[in-house]
Amino acid sequence: MRGKKAPTALRVLRMTSKKAEKLLAKQVPTPGPLTDPPDWLTADQKADWQYAIQNAPREVLKRIDKAVLAGFIVAQDTHRRAAVAMASLQLLVKSPKLELPMQNPYLPIVNRQFVLMVRAASELGFTPCARARIDAGNVPMAPAGDWEDVSTG
Repeated sequence: MRGKKAPTALRVLRMTSKKAEKLLAKQVPTPGPLTDPPDWLTADQKADWQYAIQNAPREVLKRIDKAVLAGFIVAQDTHRRAAVAMASLQLLVKSPKLELPMQNPYLPIVNRQFVLMVRAASELGFTPCARARIDAGNVPMAPAGDWEDVSTG
């Protein structure tokens, strides 16, 4: 089984100019940018949506990413609310019936929402590693025939 496909810009560097032109001509334009939050988000979640849109890597989020970003925002909001609720209690609390020590019931919620947030953040280009992959794929390409202009300093 083959590994992960290289970004198009890197593949173009490894092929002839005619093959590169054909590959670049085949690329399908993506839908427009993602801007408006879904109507069903709460006011706090809509504010988080706007923050995410404003601070996302440029020209990465498209309308098709709406569901993934919404999932990220809901997980972030749930994580925040559970973390606030957990902060009001100790890590160990007494069980309701036997009064034995037990784990804070908000802790699994905080942990699970964090895992979901990190997974969605990676898909959306919000993590440092994801941003590095995006930057590697957006290397500006020189037009064919301009290699003579490159200095060997």
